[in-house]
Amino acid sequence: MTDSPTVELLGPVSVRNGDGLVSGNALGGRRGRVALVALALSDQPIPADRLAAMVWSDEPPATWQVALRGIISGIRSAAATIGLGDQRLILTTPSGYALAAGIAVDLRQTGIREAVQLLDEERFGAARLQVEAAASRTGAALLPGEDLGWLDPFRQQVDESRLRALEITVEAAGRSGDDFGAVAAARQMVEAAPIDERAHRALIRALDRAGDRAAAVSAYEKCRSLLSDQLGVDPSKETVDAYLTALGSQTQLPAQGRLPAEHSSFVGRDLEAEQLREALGGPGLVTVIGKGGVGKSRLAQYAARRTASFEGGRFWVPLTAVSDDELVASSVALALGSRIGADDPTLTITEQLAPLGPVLVVLDGCELVADGVAELVSTLLTGCPTLTLLATSRQPLGIPGERVVIVGPLPDPPSDDQNAVLASDAVRLLADRVRDGGDSLTIDENTAPLLAALCVRCGGLPLALELAAAQLCVMPVGDLLDHLSEVVAGDDRLRSVLRRGHALLDGDEAAVFRRFSVLDGSVGLPMIKQVVAGEDIAPVRVIRLLRELAARGLLAVDSSGPRWLYRQDDDVRRFAREQLDAVGESHQAFRQLAQAIRSLLPEDPRAAPAAFEQRVTEVRGSVRSLLAAASNGEIDRDTGLEIAFRLHRYWASTNVAEGRFWLARLLKSASDSTWTGHATYAAGYLSYWAGDAGAAVRDLQAAAELMRDVDDSYRARALIFLGGLADDLDRGDEAIEYVRQAIEAAAPYGVDLQVSAAMGMACVLAERADPAASRFAADAIALCRSRGSVEQLAAAMPTAAMCCWQVGDLTGARAYVDTARPMHTGGRRIARVVLMSTAAALALAEGDVKAAIDHGRNADDEATELGVEREVPLIRTVLARALLADGDVRAAAERAAAALDAARSLSFDFPFASCLETAALVVLGSGVAADGGEVGDLLGTAAELRERGNRPAPPTLRDAVREAMRDGLLPDGTSRRGPLDRARLDRVARTALDLLHRVTG
Repeated sequence: MTDSPTVELLGPVSVRNGDGLVSGNALGGRRGRVALVALALSDQPIPADRLAAMVWSDEPPATWQVALRGIISGIRSAAATIGLGDQRLILTTPSGYALAAGIAVDLRQTGIREAVQLLDEERFGAARLQVEAAASRTGAALLPGEDLGWLDPFRQQVDESRLRALEITVEAAGRSGDDFGAVAAARQMVEAAPIDERAHRALIRALDRAGDRAAAVSAYEKCRSLLSDQLGVDPSKETVDAYLTALGSQTQLPAQGRLPAEHSSFVGRDLEAEQLREALGGPGLVTVIGKGGVGKSRLAQYAARRTASFEGGRFWVPLTAVSDDELVASSVALALGSRIGADDPTLTITEQLAPLGPVLVVLDGCELVADGVAELVSTLLTGCPTLTLLATSRQPLGIPGERVVIVGPLPDPPSDDQNAVLASDAVRLLADRVRDGGDSLTIDENTAPLLAALCVRCGGLPLALELAAAQLCVMPVGDLLDHLSEVVAGDDRLRSVLRRGHALLDGDEAAVFRRFSVLDGSVGLPMIKQVVAGEDIAPVRVIRLLRELAARGLLAVDSSGPRWLYRQDDDVRRFAREQLDAVGESHQAFRQLAQAIRSLLPEDPRAAPAAFEQRVTEVRGSVRSLLAAASNGEIDRDTGLEIAFRLHRYWASTNVAEGRFWLARLLKSASDSTWTGHATYAAGYLSYWAGDAGAAVRDLQAAAELMRDVDDSYRARALIFLGGLADDLDRGDEAIEYVRQAIEAAAPYGVDLQVSAAMGMACVLAERADPAASRFAADAIALCRSRGSVEQLAAAMPTAAMCCWQVGDLTGARAYVDTARPMHTGGRRIARVVLMSTAAALALAEGDVKAAIDHGRNADDEATELGVEREVPLIRTVLARALLADGDVRAAAERAAAALDAARSLSFDFPFASCLETAALVVLGSGVAADGGEVGDLLGTAAELRERGNRPAPPTLRDAVREAMRDGLLPDGTSRRGPLDRARLDRVARTALDLLHRVTG
């Protein structure tokens, strides 16, 4: 801590100087305390009008200038009594008021950084003392009772610091053998942040270390229950890993893709189950085939749960809602909990599953996308040698080495032997399902022949038998058999049973049954009501009608969670869609589905997807159903275009490939309409993040033209992205012109868009080392401070910091980083990645190598998690240089190689420059013998790239490269032979990777 004069914000607002203290009303009452807190929390002078707005939560009075001067004068007078009068506490500057230099603020004195260093030195007691104060503070103690929005980020900062301090306390206590202290601190974490998984992981690990395994299991169950009830999610992989470690297992489980719960008994199939268990005895593809309704999925589920050889996990991926081969890989990735963004989903799945060891993945319902499944399976089996894939389909996938298990109908029972009827699998299934419905099935000499005939009528298909069992709960077997005797002739027994079951429904039940068919997958009651209710059916009646349909076997119900989920079996759903089309209700049902999905999405399409991502993911099958209907003309295309446009931020964070797929289908042959321009913009936006520069330029140019004089706000956004794309393609003048047009187009609109446009210009100029970049960034931040929101300021500040660093304005960059850091204490987002990347680069420039490594690793991890590929090469080059400066040459070489891999995945070339320079520096610093011409070729190629795009290296990274070149490592014309195209860049990159592999051994 410090002996400097201190402003104490947590608790009674006070100013302390030595033994002197002034606090509370002595500082000028409530407004004096608010003004002092605002100044103490700001890193820069606050303009008078801004400070007045912060002090008066409502409209400042007409005479606010005089009143504000009085408030400041009152604080100064109070501070004078302890030796801090005049301007020794509060300065008046040309740009406003500020806290004087040398004044400490207790909120900033967390001791966390010092404690981390002490942990590294194994000084555990000292580490606990360093964070003792921070561990006892809460954000609620900052101006308690004041409802001021600008205070929220700082209160969150205090709470985040407390959690980190407690986390350090847990680690220090545990490593020193004080298990009681570790558990106590971890319990405080859970109490302070009950839905923060870090807290639960800390408690699980502390209890495990203390040897209390039962309590660790209980702690995990509490975590799982809280997350399910309050957020509707499962614990993350890291939390599951902590739990499994506590159980003495190293099994790694994705958070999603769990096997479905078994809600009913499994009857018969002894031979097929044994065949399937035997087929699952080794890696490769096993396919269960059979006709619709024969029980393929149920058999696969039963065998998957009871085969003991999959230590890495068993996962279930339903594909029945996927109707296009192109969506198979991304659908599997999402079902397994992967966030793929612009990544190759097949590669993402491979990287997720390969390290887990023996793993079983069930792909259920492959028949509609057999080609897509076959392509995915072939690739996965190559990359995951211990993976077993179990597919269910109506036909084999045709993959070499495929092991096929055929599932046929259940055998017909003999009609003349009561005991044989009783023992038959088909009748046992009927009896079990009748029992599940709350009734019992009488089997005697009178009913046995009728039950045998019923099984024959159902064709031995378990689904048809289950539908019949539902009817046996309300009518005797003889009447049901008479009823089924009227079925349409033909071999499709399942459809016959469905048709007669449907005929027994009353009008409202039949309406709900057929309208439900536009939904796909498991759906909750709120959305079902929006889709199936109407003038003829009141929403309040829907729940009773759903239960009636479930009782008749026409809907499946999952009642295991806090909210019941309903779904139609695929064969049942296809039949229901036929009924919907037959009565001409398809268009209306899809319109209501569109309204239901639209209600999940925010009014502002720019809104970050975190708030609605989970809700959309839960009904992803129904979203696909709607978009397919719009693509196929079953509903007007404009409805699909609007929904797709409003989903573009969702797709950007979950599945860029799927978004591009649906937008391409919807825009194909689409005439100009209200939503065509917006959907074209969305296609360009997703292509931008996918790294497909050609498609992005084409679509964004088209969108800018389509929206001219229609929606200039999105036209401005298109122009901003076009500026970034032109910048990527080394067309600097064109980039500046695009952004200039964007600034003009944004002028009539809100601050957010104006800030984005101005920051876009700063980014283009910064890439070319133009000092004017700092001015554009400063203007954008000033505009945001004066009229923007805290959220917009948090988003813009990291980019401003990056621009300043790129042009060598380290003072400006540091100010922006320090101001932005409290705004980004939790949650992954692109702005946070940029902030940590800049913080790493600044720390490296300032000689704080440890901080550079810490920030760089965090930036690398979060950028990879988010799929922000365009930022990764720079992050990894900075991290590699920091590791090199720290003497960890092997780790530096590994990160430099990873930077090159990231650059090779992009569609533009300039990131290669810093990657090649860094690879050369690592090789030179390693002492590994290397051919000077090879190293020089790396530096020379990088120099050509920078010259071609007029992209000088950032000043803080430039000196080491210049020194290497001065040492004669730039070969005489060697690197300038041939065109500087992608083929040559790949050749040079391979040379760099070979050199780096020598370093890593």
